[in-house]
Amino acid sequence: MTQLIRLFFLLNTICSFSQDSTATTSPIPWSKNLKLTWADFKASPNTKILAYAQTSYKIEIEPKEVNVDSNGNIQNYEKLSVIAYFYPNHSWGYKKDAYLLKHEQLHFDIAGLYALKINNKFQKLINDKKANFDAYFEIYEKLWNECRETQRAYDKETQHGQLIEVNEKWIKRIKNEIISIND
Repeated sequence: MTQLIRLFFLLNTICSFSQDSTATTSPIPWSKNLKLTWADFKASPNTKILAYAQTSYKIEIEPKEVNVDSNGNIQNYEKLSVIAYFYPNHSWGYKKDAYLLKHEQLHFDIAGLYALKINNKFQKLINDKKANFDAYFEIYEKLWNECRETQRAYDKETQHGQLIEVNEKWIKRIKNEIISIND
């Protein structure tokens, strides 16, 4: 039962608060060449918070449903993969300029970076024929928390994108990390 609860938490962790939206748009999977546009931000702005935009994403494990046996091993663990998704219906922009979009893009790219990191760790477990649920959960939880801390540091150090030179350094750093993982 504990594993089912943790799995539910694992698969339903979301970075940002949900916003109401009447249109339903499918989540957008992250890829290193994907560039968001303001048209992707479908939710109404949340004027109760001090922000010009909000990017909502999840880092999801696929397949979404896994079976764990009585020994705590995931059945068909070889099929596990991780992907970051952008959620248009929960993402919004109040002030829609090109530089703010670049800042929001990096939030999604940071999520994509951590999805790659999680995938790499999962692949090592898969290659070692390890199916233990706790091992996968520990990796996901550790890197998910690291992703959240990276997101907070990014906003703090760039003052939510207002410090353009610092923002550019972050863009270069994250881009280089993504390249190093893909090589």
